[in-house]
Amino acid sequence: MVASVVGLVPDVVSAGLLVVTSDSRVVWANRALFALVTGGAMVHEQSATPDPTGLGVLVQATAGFDDMVAARLAVAEAGLPLVGVVPDGEPCEARWQAPDGTTRWLEIRCRALAAGDTGRDRTVGTGGYVLYEIVDNTARHNEEDVAQLRQRWLRHVETIARTGIWEWDLVTNEVEWSDELLAMFGYPTDTYLDYDTYRSLMHPDDVSRIEGVLERAIAEVSPFEFTHRMYLADRVTECVLECHGDVLTDHAGTPIRIMGTAHDVTELIRVRRELIHLTTHDPLTGLRNRQAMTALLSERIAGIADIADIEPVERMTGIAIASNGMAPNGMARAGMAPKAPAQAGTLLLVDVDDFKDVNDMRGHAVGDAVMGALAQLLAKTLPGAVLGRLGGDEFAVVLESDNGPDGLGVANALCEKVARHTIIVDGVTIRITVSVGVVSLSSATDSDMALARAHLALYEAKDAGRGCARLFTPERYEHVARRISMVQRVRDALDGGLMALDAQPVVDLSSRQVQGYELLLRLRDGRQPDLAPAEFMGALADSDLMLSLDRWVLAQAVAALASATARRERLRLHMNISGQSVADPEFGQFVLSALRAARVDPSQLGLEIPESVAVTSLDAARHLAETLTDAGCRFTLDDFGASVGSFVYLRNLPFTNVKIDGDFLRHVDTSPADTVLVDAVVRVARCLGMYTIAEKVDREPLALALRDLGVDYAQGFLTGRPRPLTDLLAEGSDVDPETREVSLNGFLG
Repeated sequence: MVASVVGLVPDVVSAGLLVVTSDSRVVWANRALFALVTGGAMVHEQSATPDPTGLGVLVQATAGFDDMVAARLAVAEAGLPLVGVVPDGEPCEARWQAPDGTTRWLEIRCRALAAGDTGRDRTVGTGGYVLYEIVDNTARHNEEDVAQLRQRWLRHVETIARTGIWEWDLVTNEVEWSDELLAMFGYPTDTYLDYDTYRSLMHPDDVSRIEGVLERAIAEVSPFEFTHRMYLADRVTECVLECHGDVLTDHAGTPIRIMGTAHDVTELIRVRRELIHLTTHDPLTGLRNRQAMTALLSERIAGIADIADIEPVERMTGIAIASNGMAPNGMARAGMAPKAPAQAGTLLLVDVDDFKDVNDMRGHAVGDAVMGALAQLLAKTLPGAVLGRLGGDEFAVVLESDNGPDGLGVANALCEKVARHTIIVDGVTIRITVSVGVVSLSSATDSDMALARAHLALYEAKDAGRGCARLFTPERYEHVARRISMVQRVRDALDGGLMALDAQPVVDLSSRQVQGYELLLRLRDGRQPDLAPAEFMGALADSDLMLSLDRWVLAQAVAALASATARRERLRLHMNISGQSVADPEFGQFVLSALRAARVDPSQLGLEIPESVAVTSLDAARHLAETLTDAGCRFTLDDFGASVGSFVYLRNLPFTNVKIDGDFLRHVDTSPADTVLVDAVVRVARCLGMYTIAEKVDREPLALALRDLGVDYAQGFLTGRPRPLTDLLAEGSDVDPETREVSLNGFLG
């Protein structure tokens, strides 16, 4: 009988075969089972070992086994999971730990054999045998585990990414939604959601557009994408979905199915809106910023100019257009709907009187609170106006009417209301007054002229005693002429080589060693009266001449750094740049080109921009700072502390230094409150990897207090007064050592 078994189950069978007696003694196993039990060891052909039971040659010696007894023992001790396997029953799958420690999944079935008979119905008894067939399904089982794991990861990724999958059967018109997508919609995962229900959840304004996209995709058998709004299951909460998909066809090219994804971009849209809002609005007050207000003024003035350009055409054709937009014959003007005449409006320039005293006496935090309260008062008092903050304590208001006298009346009423209004900050009552400059926008040709004229009227209101308003009139062109004259004087000095640079040392507060110099622009044209930098620089604030001045200063600085003295002493220079240069997209490359041409190490040059410029031109400032600091230049945020509300911007700009405003720290050695504020600046800067510089340090106790707070550097009359840059370079010029070539880290290519 056993001989017949041997013939039926030869050793070439890939499944493991095992014959045991009715009392579970191993009598035979094939090579595949030995390979499974021994961890894959191959069976070597050797001489047969006789079976003492007389069942025939059933076991051949394997590698590491000397006789049949040892081989049977190896199979018996392998702990194969045979318990529970019913003869001639359904196969069982069992988990088994192999002798080598690995976990295997086995599929086992068996049949009963009686001595001398192979019938299936014979009951196993004395002398009977059981034949087990053992198949190693570990690989398949692992593949199933991997597939299930991938499904779980896919669902997890869908959850994290707020993305779901949907499928639309175009033949049956049934839509299937992934569990994650149903959960995103606010439905249980077993909800049946047909297209009509989904359509009712779409925002009504988006339905026709979405269905148009889908119809085109089906007609053209092309991929598609769209973004739409929809309501969740509660029919109240609104979300925004970004959908992508493709159309599938049958073998004949007929569209039969659409498969797509839906990504919840509600939060992304909200963040984008907030970022757009930040670029156009003042962070402290929430009003439009200078950039947005200037754009508005330009649009208003340009609109009036466009209407003015139409009048000559009307005169040439002899057709008069009535105020209702109709020609005398009742025909509407071609391409133009009837409307009331457009008005540019009236600009009110609102400035807080003596606001510096509020900051000095109460601190900048209180000053910020006052600015916020004034913004709220303006919005409440002038609900129909467009409001903006131009910077500092200066606000802009645009009224719809362009009647100047009416605007003056509104401005005077505003001055009175602000004077009567009380602002309470931390239990302290503060009263302020404002001065207002008024100008009709129809009298200006561009936004610069409108702002200049409003400033002239504002200056007159200040001269008149503050707390009042003044309307711009042509007689005030004299002030404009003086400003233009000042700008021309600077232009002539620049062209004639009469501009100069002074250098003021920047000193390490710990070692008291000079670490570098700040360059200060000077006008030395010999004309009277002499102009202080604040006078002529203020006149240039809105002039393109600032771009030329910045490039001139840069050229002088690079030339100085290329000198033998600067190379020997490893001189470091800092220069200030204007808001116009920050906004100039080519300025960064201009700086790097100048450094390359002169073979100057970028780390020897530092640039400084005022905090007000960084805040109002955030993206431009970040781009310029990244361009220059990546090359090795130092970049300093100047006048930091002018607004405590700007702390948040410090972490978003890649500055290397922070220069603390002199007014912010002047009382650090005597005022605990100022000490706390400066300590906060130092800690924030240090956490961001930035150095701190104190300006206007004019006495030793102040320097010591700043040093104890951890301020790194200082400049001011205590550490050194400004002197001509030429004098600084002349020191040691009698010595002409061989110029060293500094390492530029590949900057020069």
